[in-house]
Formats: sequence, C-alpha cells, structure tokens
Amino acid sequence: MEEEKKLKTIIVQKDPPVGRIILNRPEKLNAINMDLLVEIEETLKEFQKDNEIKVIVIKSATERAFSAGTDIDFVSLPDEIWKQREIPKQLHKTFLACRTCERPIICAVDGHCLGAGLELAISCDFIIATNRARFGLPNIKVGIPAIVEAAILVQAIGIMGAREMALTGKSWNAEKAEQRGLVNAVVPPEELDNEVQRWIDILTRYSNTVFATQKDIIHKWMTTDLDTAIDYSINTVLINFTTFDTREGMAAFQEKRKAEFKEK
Repeated sequence: MEEEKKLKTIIVQKDPPVGRIILNRPEKLNAINMDLLVEIEETLKEFQKDNEIKVIVIKSATERAFSAGTDIDFVSLPDEIWKQREIPKQLHKTFLACRTCERPIICAVDGHCLGAGLELAISCDFIIATNRARFGLPNIKVGIPAIVEAAILVQAIGIMGAREMALTGKSWNAEKAEQRGLVNAVVPPEELDNEVQRWIDILTRYSNTVFATQKDIIHKWMTTDLDTAIDYSINTVLINFTTFDTREGMAAFQEKRKAEFKEK
C-alpha cells in the first residue's frame, strides 16, 4: 500500500518495492537549496534501512524541469558561509549519499536538468530522460565554476564533453546526451513512467545484498587507481561468496532454475 508524506521541498512515496523522491519546488523549477539537499539525504538513508524498498526513483513534480540548478538565493549567502564551505560540503554529502546508497537509484528527467541538478542526476545509477530533456552546466554564465560532483562528467562523457559543458555553458538535448553516454534511455514524455517501470521490473529481480556489494565496488572503481580498485573488487567478492544470495544465485544457474534470493 502506498504511503506518502510531503516535506518542505520533496514528496516522499513508499510503494514497495519502490521508494520515490519527488522534487517539489515547482515555483523555482526545483532549484536546489539546503532544505532540498538535506531532505534527499535523509530520505535516502531511510529507504536504505527499509527492507521493503528495492529500488529508488528520483523525479520531479513538474514537467518543466527536473532541476534548474542551484537556487541563486542559496548561493548568494554571506561570505562567512562560503568560508565554512557549508554549501559545497552539503552538495557533495547529498550526491555522495546517492552514489553510495545500497539501493539502485533511477533518475527520471523531464525538462531542464542543469548545474547541480545535473550533478544530482549523474550521482544516480541510471538516467531515463524524455526527448524534451536538456542537460547542461550553465554555471559559467553567472560567473561560478562547476564543482563538486560535476567532476564525474569526465568519467561519464570524457574530458572533451566535460570541457564543452563546463566552458561553454551550452546545453545538450536528450539525443546528444544519449549518444555521448550521459543517459540510459530516451522516450517521449508520455512514456517516461512506463520506461522507468520497465527498469524497476528488471532491478527488482535481483538481490539487495549483491546490489550493495556491486555499488560499493563501482564506487571504488570511480574513486581509486586501477590496481587498488581491482584488489578491492577481488576481496569484496570473496566475502560475498559467504552470503546466501550469492550461493543461491550460483546454484540456480547450475540447476537451470530461477534464483530465490532472500533479500530480493
């Protein structure tokens, strides 16, 4: 049974096996402020503790934008706040919570996905976009360099693509974003929910335990050198062999039957 609660900047829906975080600042095109960052981070932690939640979806309450970026009122705070690095620290803390969350996260993008909104999207595991979505880092247009999780763009679209976005402020349409590997699928707006559901149907077949391990390994791939990442992967997988779900998955394959994971 679906449960819903409305916070200051997001709507949280629990409809097992799916947990949804709906950005809900339509009057600001979901521009990111401190309340939104904290509410997303705290909700991710709650979903991760909930064994009924297998997949998390982050989407917008408005068709006009996933997020137009950082709220200009938010970044125009007194200099002391910037000296304390509270704003970029919280941005990174929330985006890191997405990248390290033990549940797979699907980001559903319709409309503009810009600046910190793009950083939030690329911190998720999958991006499903409509053909009217637009992706970009317009920060340079207002005299602010792109920072924090924008660094992931080099890994996602290569150095030349990251330079193009960060140094020109130009936006990419959904077709180009898909061609360059920034998004996983592009569909018409009326098909967005159906496409997200198709991904949910795939992801809910598998084990929470193995998802947590695989996401941990992917994070290590992204944040360390090659040799360290490989060594970590090997050691982590060896530990995983002691779990029921890994043994069950291997046995099911050998016996040519469907696996019955405990944490599914």
